[in-house]
Amino acid sequence: MNTAGFDAMTTEELRASVVNRGLHGSENLDRDQLIAILSGTGTGDTSGTDDAMTRSEEQLVVSTELWETGRARLRKFVVTEEVQITVPVRREGIRLEREPIDEGDQQPVRDPDVFGPAEVFGGEDGGVVFEITLHEERPVVTTEIVPVQRVRLTKVVETDDQVISGTLRKERIEAELPGEAPKPVY
Repeated sequence: MNTAGFDAMTTEELRASVVNRGLHGSENLDRDQLIAILSGTGTGDTSGTDDAMTRSEEQLVVSTELWETGRARLRKFVVTEEVQITVPVRREGIRLEREPIDEGDQQPVRDPDVFGPAEVFGGEDGGVVFEITLHEERPVVTTEIVPVQRVRLTKVVETDDQVISGTLRKERIEAELPGEAPKPVY
């Protein structure tokens, strides 16, 4: 094929043609070098420097991706519960106290109205001489809203080690020297 036929090919097609002819190491050559090799005007040396052989091997390349594993949210709702509280309440009562008057302190009463007027004390029930008002406490229940706690979501990053394994291919080079059995170079 003349160079005009090579001009119509893309660089990748030229590179593939070089590899098909058994010449490796063309990935760093430019278009003119590839055409020179295919047209026979080049040296066929695709390494660019010497007649050495390159041994290659695969290596594991590990990176990480970020995946969503779930979502968390705070939601507030109201629950009702019965509560019992013991509240001390006070109540007034009556205690009847009698105090005897000693015989030496007893004096005759000289007031004829000591028992009160007949219109007050003359009825069936008698009359009120002394009155005491009694009181008691009663619980008054109301509610009030008070803040008791603040809640928030925060992210915590935890780091774990994971063992990754894979199968790799490695090239081996064997040297065949005159008069010697083949032996591995590596």
